[in-house]
Amino acid sequence: MKVPGVPLLVGWETEVATLQGLLAGCVAGHGSVAVIGGPVGCGKTALLHHVLEQAVDAGALTLTAIASRAESGLPAGVVGQLFRNEGIPPEFRRSANELLDRRLSGAIDATADSEAIRNSDAQIAHGLFTMLLEMSKSRPVVVAVDDLQHADTPSLRVLSYLQRRMASSRLFLVLTELSMGRLAHPDFHAELFRQPNCTKIRLGLLSRCATTSVIEARLGPIAAAELGGSFHAASGGSPLLLSAMMDDYQATTATHGTVRHDTEYASREALHLALTSCLHQSEACAHEVARALAVLGEAPSSAVLAHLIDADQEAAEHGLAWLTAAGLLGEGRFRHPAARTIILGAMAAAERRNLHLRAAAALHNDSCSSTAVAEHLIAAGHAPEEWMLGALRDAAEQEAAADRLDIAAQCLDLALAHCDDAEQRARLTAERAHIEWCVSPSGTMRYAGQLRSALRAGHLDGRGAVMLLRHLLWNGRNGEAREVLAEWWASAPRVDHVVAQELTILNWWYPTLIGSASFVVVPRAEPGAAHSVQLHGRWAADTLSGDPADPAGNEAVTHAEGVLDSNRLSLSTLELLHTALLTLLHMDRPDKAAMWSERLLKEAQDRSVPTWQALFASLRAEAAVRQGDFPTAISHGEDAMAQLCDKDWGVGIGDPLASLVLAASMMGRYRRATEYVRRPVPDAVYETRSGLRFLHARGHFHLTTGRHRAALADFEICGHLMAAWSLDLPGFIPWRSGAAEAHLLLGERKAAREVIEEQLGLPGGELPRIRGASLWLLAAATDPPDERLALLDEAARLLTLETSRFDLARCLVDLGCALEAVGDFEEARAVHARAQDTVPVWASHVVRVPSGPTAARLGTPAPLTGATALSEAEKRVAELAAAGHTNRAIARQLFITVSTVEQHLTKVYRKLSVRQRTDLGTHLRMDAMNSLCSS
Repeated sequence: MKVPGVPLLVGWETEVATLQGLLAGCVAGHGSVAVIGGPVGCGKTALLHHVLEQAVDAGALTLTAIASRAESGLPAGVVGQLFRNEGIPPEFRRSANELLDRRLSGAIDATADSEAIRNSDAQIAHGLFTMLLEMSKSRPVVVAVDDLQHADTPSLRVLSYLQRRMASSRLFLVLTELSMGRLAHPDFHAELFRQPNCTKIRLGLLSRCATTSVIEARLGPIAAAELGGSFHAASGGSPLLLSAMMDDYQATTATHGTVRHDTEYASREALHLALTSCLHQSEACAHEVARALAVLGEAPSSAVLAHLIDADQEAAEHGLAWLTAAGLLGEGRFRHPAARTIILGAMAAAERRNLHLRAAAALHNDSCSSTAVAEHLIAAGHAPEEWMLGALRDAAEQEAAADRLDIAAQCLDLALAHCDDAEQRARLTAERAHIEWCVSPSGTMRYAGQLRSALRAGHLDGRGAVMLLRHLLWNGRNGEAREVLAEWWASAPRVDHVVAQELTILNWWYPTLIGSASFVVVPRAEPGAAHSVQLHGRWAADTLSGDPADPAGNEAVTHAEGVLDSNRLSLSTLELLHTALLTLLHMDRPDKAAMWSERLLKEAQDRSVPTWQALFASLRAEAAVRQGDFPTAISHGEDAMAQLCDKDWGVGIGDPLASLVLAASMMGRYRRATEYVRRPVPDAVYETRSGLRFLHARGHFHLTTGRHRAALADFEICGHLMAAWSLDLPGFIPWRSGAAEAHLLLGERKAAREVIEEQLGLPGGELPRIRGASLWLLAAATDPPDERLALLDEAARLLTLETSRFDLARCLVDLGCALEAVGDFEEARAVHARAQDTVPVWASHVVRVPSGPTAARLGTPAPLTGATALSEAEKRVAELAAAGHTNRAIARQLFITVSTVEQHLTKVYRKLSVRQRTDLGTHLRMDAMNSLCSS
């Protein structure tokens, strides 16, 4: 059968010329034999048809036969096709039929070898040869047999008889066969090739240049330039596959106008049929190797491949060589992306599953990686043997370390489906829940029941118990967490140092958890416990509780940076790195925390782990808040919220929301701040560290919107909880600063002074940013100008651009005003200039720097500015508007018309130099603070 669409002469010029010469010799009376060999799909049949077409044009009689594997056991099947040809003259055909029908079936021994021929066989062969000679007298006769490797033995004996006697005849015998080193009929070939009139023609794969020429001849030069390289790479130069690819290209282009050169080919008819035909014609071992490679994905060692096809290594290597020669393989892989898909699709599901199991066993026996073994176990969906569970668990650990969490989860799911050992099942479940937390923290609850049962049965170790507690607490299931803890304590556990330290950190995050419960700590850490994890627990506990031996936190900061510098982000180091960042924040190093959180956030983004991205984006937002960089805080806070849904954030949602509320409030973006404050949070949030931050941020929201009593209440509740939980550290949350500001705005200067002085005396109160902000507030509550000036001067020296730009800007403005108050106008001008350079662009409407000399310096009455310029009526309207009330609501409350409200607001905007309603709260608050400072 002719291969459609392949220009026959491209790449075959020499072979065609040879065959034409032999055909010409036949016409001249010089009989010959041509054997066209080569791998499957190389064009043997196409070249044979070309010879036959040339023979017909030369007036020759052509007798053809196609041998097939299905008929290889049919005696004289090939000879029967040749001599029952309709082209034979009737009288010769009757004679041939009579000879074959009456004598051949009984005379021919199909089991004898192809070389030996008995007298009866010779009579049959001689009769057929005589007929050929008679027919060749009138015109040349070309006898063609395609796929000789499948020919039956009796027919081979006849052909052998003919080829030995045709040298001086007008006969031309053309044979094609698959030749890949192993001869299908060695005796026949030995006899054939010893004849001087036998010519061997070997076809191979097309070169890239020839491939491009074939494409150009069929599709044109533009397509050839575009497709030549990719089509040659995918087909390997196989004319059969190349023709199919061009067929599919034309069909797809005609239908869609474009074509994709990838696995889309798996659904295309021409290529599918060509690949199927190619494999159907393959030797049995080559077909088995192709199926094995489709399962494996690439060529393994000969031992693995032999085990998979249930043959020896020689057969495996021969199969590889066969497929490579046919152009299907390149460097042990299928060249075309669709080949593997097509072969796998042709297998029954049970057959694929069995091959995957055999592949897993072969790779395991060959000491291949656990991940390679697990890949096939997952594909099989079955792991019936004990060793397979170990391989799956090892693979899960390796895949998790490589951030392929989905594959790690599949490994553990399959292991759990086949695990009967209770302790091993508990460990697998804990590991599975830990991986789930990285993707969807709320999803860990599907494993909580199993882990609780394992804990009751004594099958869950200490680290598994802590992990269960962490998942329950994160998801706001505090009651269940306490029950689990009580059940665990009831068994009087002896926990190692690592577990004890993990509990310490856990209790810091969730201070209501352990309470008065106690546990026994073994004297030494378990052998092999990670040294860094032990140190993490020790210094984290010291830092978070305030280490009196290191009040400035220098040792803790050094240690934290060492941890951050020496540990790669992973499942096992996540908490370690997270705590190190918190240490930098609580030790008043927000600049360092910002740098490290940026790095870790980038690493989490590169590795596409949602929970990690959310956590480090939240920490980056917290660092920005502490630095006074509120736009950055909002950007990262919103990114953090976008990574996880509210359900997945659990009680941790308090952290990003706290940063967002505080940043938006301080920037005067009250509408956004209101949206953040009103966002629903679990009740359990208020039993966590995150809840403390949220309370503190909400207090500042109330402060900026004029609800001073509500603000004070939030700050004092925050402080009460921190004291009850032994977390009352200014470096963690400086709630007293907010309370002092609320007291000042309420006119309670003595109370403000008391809370600030208390804050300065606490561990962490001497940290530069905390002390600087405290002194700034203390100055506002101090009457003597000299004392106020001294406090502001020290505060300005403690606050820096890197750690507290916003606080520094406010402090410099007040310092400039204090200098003017004592008559030092030149220094005041310099301070105001510095303040002008310090105030962030986005905060210029919040922190207003005085411009020019004050009226007091000129000896004239100071003009009313800011809130002091407002009448009582205007001030009442402004405060209500800043609190979010509409004009109509303000009118109802003050018993005035809406028009009057609008008139008051117009004057308020002009006097306060604001353009929008949302800026009112900040200006009123800042004017109130400034008036306190100057009073």
